[in-house]
Amino acid sequence: MHKERLSELVGDIYDAVIDPALWTNAVDAIRREFRFHIAMIGVSKLPGNEVVVNVSANVPPALVTSIVDYGAEILELFGGVEGMARLVVEEPTLNGPLLPPNWRENRYYIEWAKPQGLVDQVILTLANDRRTIGHLGLGIHESREPVTPETMDDLRLLAPHLRRAVQISRLLDMTTGTAATFEAALSAMSSAAVLVNRDMKIVYANAVARAMLDDADAIRSARGHLELSTVLVPGQLELAVLGAAGPEIELGRRGIGIPGRRLDGTPVVLHVLPLEQRSPRAGAPWKSVAAVFIAETGGQSTVPIDALSVLFNLTPMETRVLELTVAGHSGREAAAALAVAPSTVKTHMLNLFAKTGRHRREDLVKLAREASLPR
Repeated sequence: MHKERLSELVGDIYDAVIDPALWTNAVDAIRREFRFHIAMIGVSKLPGNEVVVNVSANVPPALVTSIVDYGAEILELFGGVEGMARLVVEEPTLNGPLLPPNWRENRYYIEWAKPQGLVDQVILTLANDRRTIGHLGLGIHESREPVTPETMDDLRLLAPHLRRAVQISRLLDMTTGTAATFEAALSAMSSAAVLVNRDMKIVYANAVARAMLDDADAIRSARGHLELSTVLVPGQLELAVLGAAGPEIELGRRGIGIPGRRLDGTPVVLHVLPLEQRSPRAGAPWKSVAAVFIAETGGQSTVPIDALSVLFNLTPMETRVLELTVAGHSGREAAAALAVAPSTVKTHMLNLFAKTGRHRREDLVKLAREASLPR
């Protein structure tokens, strides 16, 4: 796909963060571009499953409503909870190879998918942690030719932008849907948000962020410029903001999950949303190139896998193998967790060694430990 068209799709995704009413347009644009029959995106906050994003494209209204009746059957098609857990964030996956032998007897397939002529789907996991769960499903019609590797590669390019969008949408907590302006939405947030220009000068900070800045709690102001109080990878935040000022498609994973720590030791992560190319609503402080959101992690691991992923340019699958390795899993255990052959995990391990300059599994664990933010 042409870079210009990919950039347009990325712009649609980020516009939907500012105005949630645009999510349907963004999802349908992806569906049509890659010739899928239907598309559905669902994002929920945990543990209460509060809906953050739930839109569909080209699905009959009655079927949109009825899909909630097939939760158990859908889960069965993915091999249960364990099967869903194997899906790698940002990695598009064809559902077909995961299907059980008797999938044609599944009630969801018979009553919901088959009447639409659906025979498979690409599933893209956008969030899967203790705070958020989110997936984009792209349904494949029986008349369509097989999905090409090129299409999967293009979806991989879109994946980090979708992931960033759903994480920030979770923090905005749907306030953008009711606020008169984006600034009003930021003001109503329960999380910290700071708008900056390309040289990190603070243009706006909501009340939560101002309190953090006053106490140098996770973030601080250095002569009016935003800084992390504790830095893991020097320049990571600055590079993400600078990237936000350029072509958005090139931003990639930069600015997703930048690790920080509050004064009491609580880990936080920062997400950077590009603003310069957004279509602003009246009243927003638009002399900024990026919004920086500071999110609590719910006490999740302080090992900054996302930071290492950006630092060493790891693929989503390499990142997942690293995460499992750091958690103490053997190669065979990682292969089982990811539903791939041990030889595939070995290939990813060799790539990890080459990219990080390490030579043993123990060295990777040590790398992650050393990269953890000091308390």
